[in-house]
Amino acid sequence: MNKISNNARRCPLCDCRESEVLYVQNFADYFRHAIACCRSCGFVFVNNIPSQSFYNKYYRDMSKYEHDRDYKLHEDSNDIIKQYCPPKAKILDVGCSTGHLLYLLKKQGFKKIEGIDPSPECKRAALAQFGLNITTASINAFKPRQKYDFIILSAVLEHIHEVADCLKKTDSWLSDDGSIFISVPDAENFYKNFEEPFGEFSTEHINFFSQASLYRAMPNYTRAYMRSDDSVIYSIWQKGGELKKSVNKYISLSDKKFIAINQVIMSLPSEVIVWGAGSLTQRLLVSTQLSKKAIKLTDRNNFLHGTQLNGIEIINPSEMKKYKQPIFICSFRFKNEIIKEIKKRRLRNKVIHF
Repeated sequence: MNKISNNARRCPLCDCRESEVLYVQNFADYFRHAIACCRSCGFVFVNNIPSQSFYNKYYRDMSKYEHDRDYKLHEDSNDIIKQYCPPKAKILDVGCSTGHLLYLLKKQGFKKIEGIDPSPECKRAALAQFGLNITTASINAFKPRQKYDFIILSAVLEHIHEVADCLKKTDSWLSDDGSIFISVPDAENFYKNFEEPFGEFSTEHINFFSQASLYRAMPNYTRAYMRSDDSVIYSIWQKGGELKKSVNKYISLSDKKFIAINQVIMSLPSEVIVWGAGSLTQRLLVSTQLSKKAIKLTDRNNFLHGTQLNGIEIINPSEMKKYKQPIFICSFRFKNEIIKEIKKRRLRNKVIHF
């Protein structure tokens, strides 16, 4: 195995410059494919290929997908998609070939279907065979007129030079809660039950996916479905990763709760002593009217005593007997502890809290 120079194709998943050649496949009257493994993430890909524009031209002029070679793949894909795609979804099949998969979906009752493929021959075949008017366009050239609810990448990503750019584009075409269907050859199981030696290293396949590498390719998506039949990996990805969705939900609920907090602060007397100088107080002093009503802050943290927060002095709780203004407890987590301390110190100030 040899280390490839920095001039080689970068890893299409993690953009690492360094990869290690696993095998060199030679083709008659064709360029050599160096099958390489990324030193950073372990993805396997061909690292000595031309640009994406070369492949755009190749699939436009040299298409061989006008025939029924992928019908079994389409039938299996259709069986999966119909379980996860809403009946009224706007569907886009990217690299749709002759539109056979779209035709199967149409027979299932899906009406809002579109397809794109770089080959004019595929467009003619789609109309002649299935009555479908697909668009002739590469992924880079396609200009969508709407957002889609479900995008299909069936047997596409293994052919794409710039995988990350392709997925960024499809992401931009997808509605906020949309899904992407991806099917790719299962490179992790190439060694099982094969007949033709090196047959998986074809002239057109330049990326070799495993289930793990699909996860790396889709970091902002939640896996809704994934299955391999040892030949093909079928997967569906929901837009918005679990963490992103959870954090967005937290932000939305926090916004609603903040409105209630702000109403409490608006109703406070004109002068209060704020008990608590933590992060909640720090946020509220700059996002509400609290800084205009707080004449002092107090906190048990000895390191804060004598300092200021937003221009307001932080005093020791032992000084509270000097003040008659109401105490506003600015804490959720330590509210009960603060109430107990106020009682322990026998402070007679009115106490207000959330």
